[in-house]
Amino acid sequence: MNEEKETREARTRDRYFFGNKTSGTSDYSHFKRLQSRQAIGDMSPNRRMYNLEPAETEGWPSDVDMNEEFAKDLLDSQLTWFCTDSSVYHRCALFGIRKDMFDLWSERYATAARNGEIKRLLPVNLLPTLRHINKKLFNNILVNQFYAFLEEKAPNVISNIKYLREITDLRFPEEWNPRARALKRRIIMHVGPTNSGKTYHALQRIKGPHASVYCSPLRLLAHEVYTRMLKEGVSASLITGEEKKIPTFGEIGIEPLGYNHKGTVNTHVTSCTIEMCVLSSMYKVAVIDEIQMINDRQRGWAWTNALVGMLADEIHLCGEPSAVPLVKRICESLDEEVEVREYTRLGELKVSKKSLEGSWKNIRKGDCVITFSRKEIYETKKIIEENTGMRCAVIYGGLPPEARAKQAELFNDPNSEYNVMVASDAVGMGINLNIKRIVFMTLTKWDGESVRTVSVSQTRQIGGRAGRFKSDSKIGVVTSFWDTDIPSLNNLMHSTPQVLDAAGVQPPPDIIELFSHQFPKIPFTKLWRMFCDIASVGNNYFLCDFDGQEGIAALIEDLPLSIRQKYRLIYAPIKTKTPLDKVCVRKFAEAIAYKKECKIEHLVNIPSNPPRSREMAALFEQWHNIITSYLWMVMNFGYIFKGEAEALEAKAKCEELLHQGLMSMKAQPKPPASPQEQPQPDNVQAVAQG
Repeated sequence: MNEEKETREARTRDRYFFGNKTSGTSDYSHFKRLQSRQAIGDMSPNRRMYNLEPAETEGWPSDVDMNEEFAKDLLDSQLTWFCTDSSVYHRCALFGIRKDMFDLWSERYATAARNGEIKRLLPVNLLPTLRHINKKLFNNILVNQFYAFLEEKAPNVISNIKYLREITDLRFPEEWNPRARALKRRIIMHVGPTNSGKTYHALQRIKGPHASVYCSPLRLLAHEVYTRMLKEGVSASLITGEEKKIPTFGEIGIEPLGYNHKGTVNTHVTSCTIEMCVLSSMYKVAVIDEIQMINDRQRGWAWTNALVGMLADEIHLCGEPSAVPLVKRICESLDEEVEVREYTRLGELKVSKKSLEGSWKNIRKGDCVITFSRKEIYETKKIIEENTGMRCAVIYGGLPPEARAKQAELFNDPNSEYNVMVASDAVGMGINLNIKRIVFMTLTKWDGESVRTVSVSQTRQIGGRAGRFKSDSKIGVVTSFWDTDIPSLNNLMHSTPQVLDAAGVQPPPDIIELFSHQFPKIPFTKLWRMFCDIASVGNNYFLCDFDGQEGIAALIEDLPLSIRQKYRLIYAPIKTKTPLDKVCVRKFAEAIAYKKECKIEHLVNIPSNPPRSREMAALFEQWHNIITSYLWMVMNFGYIFKGEAEALEAKAKCEELLHQGLMSMKAQPKPPASPQEQPQPDNVQAVAQG
């Protein structure tokens, strides 16, 4: 037992940190040694919370510690998988490849890749991509490159491979919007760290006497800009996937830009989520926020479409400096120049030399405690309230934007009792918070396949939320809960984010429709995977991940829907994580397929009482998801979904009850600790000064 305890303590000391403990240098071999050790004991989130044990990491290195040796090892192991796993052959068999030919050419492909004969699979070329993906997505790259190899080396293995590669050619997305190519557009990039004023300066340009558009990554941000414009006397409209708002300007004393030939009002500013941006409309000025999300594996296509296809004289891109080289390469292919304006942080930011030493007693007013799962957020909230007596507001991705805004108001209000925020990485974007100190409970998160270290970009974006300009705290502090995380945190906060390697693309529906005609008997789910496997993209682009849409495609497979309808549905903002989600997706699709009216009361029935537990809160979040999905259906299939007013009423009710429920979830403080257990004031001050 003692030996096991000592081993556990050693493992805690050896926590997932790449490199020498004192110097902070990278060492991939150290990662491999950690990876090969046998796990001891239960490291579940619950145990980590209550026994104060740091989490361990599996998977692959963080982006700062990844090197060509790792890329080479991964390539070698996954090429073995490619040649021997039956699922790979079954994917290839859909194109008519015989088993004997697959065995022959997969071995030749693997040999060529290992010998450095395939440029795309050279470790040096793989490295930028590996920093942003997981093993499953890497395997998809191997399958895709196999078809490029066959087209060059063995075009007869698949009878019509050249034609299939031609109709799935996505290398030139700039050709998809010729109207934009006819314009002489001015591109200005505003880049800098969090809290540097870059977006503020860009937004000044949309207030002029002309038509402008603001493209937001979040509904919350789009609504914030819409509200801000109206407060400043600028006519504005709001378009998101769930709602469209145009105020009655006569009632609020604001003059609109004008009216179109149908009598519809035109506003000076259209504030929209980026997926809802109308690329056929002409603007004088466009602002595209968080341009680094052009590299997002699911949503990056929306930023690419906006950058390449926006009809505007002047386009302002706001985001991280890591996006500059990629944007310049794309704009060079468009024969457009990029002007870069750099900003520095407004206010000081420090990384503390000391952690909270694993003690909840060192939590103080103005702290934002970061952890990356919903369950751990609620557990952390409970423990802090029990041990400190302070109330905690919460923010995480699954919480509706309206509820997040109310939680932020509680935390920002100096007169409220909510002195601490417990949040996920959702605080890194879109919410103004008066945070004095960011405290990382962990530097690892689940990426859908394994637990891996948070990226440099994400760490800096979250950490940068401390000490907002014009807030009570001019100096922001970033620290960790555990001593063992301080070297890694310091390394991440002081590293430069890796430059982005490529931008996401999504095929237009007519290309998918043309491809489907080649395989009329193949189910839609397999058809889409086949398209992703064989499509070719340029060096500056990648095909956005289909995994998130695969669940929707499977649910609607058997329904009499056109390819275009199915395509539109799989990119709807709908989740399929729970049985309730899946039932509703099916009902949405059936309503469209059979042209039968679907009302919100057929899907959800909001109770009268607020949730009293985190489990009930999760159910309210599911209901809210379904309601917002219904509102998306109203926006896109209005001839079937006609219950907008009822859905908006249900949405408001759900948000209010969820807010009440979050306020009522209060842990009772523990009895006061004895004097010897109280944290020493000088120790707390040392943490603050860093």
